Amino acid sequence: MQQWLRQTSLRLTIGRMAVVRVLVQAQGPVDAESVLRGMAEQGNSTSLATVYRILKELEQHALVEREWHHNSLGTRSCYLIKLGPQRKRACYFHCDVCGRRRKLAEPALANQLAAAAEHEGYDVRQELVVVSRCAACIKN
Repeated sequence: MQQWLRQTSLRLTIGRMAVVRVLVQAQGPVDAESVLRGMAEQGNSTSLATVYRILKELEQHALVEREWHHNSLGTRSCYLIKLGPQRKRACYFHCDVCGRRRKLAEPALANQLAAAAEHEGYDVRQELVVVSRCAACIKN
């Protein structure tokens, strides 16, 4: 893990190591509040603002991927560690009016859509974009 972080220009700090440790141990994408709780369980106390800052730095260095997760309470950012050059195939909905872009949270469906695109002769490498219209733009 330290070797992985050293490949960037980021300094190895206790905070960064703690955030990465929580993300590595997570079973999937987690939100910043969950990262903060995981750090507290490991004995690392910090603020939520610091967790967001570290996550943003890791995202800017392509070590972490941010996804948008939707539920009945709204939309939240979730973070997923990227421990190698391989990337999972992703599928996004892209609003043709406002440009809002949301990641499809169902990997199996994303793989099915990519397989259908490839069957039709399209080369889908890492992401598939479905151009559509978001609910807010439909209302307007």
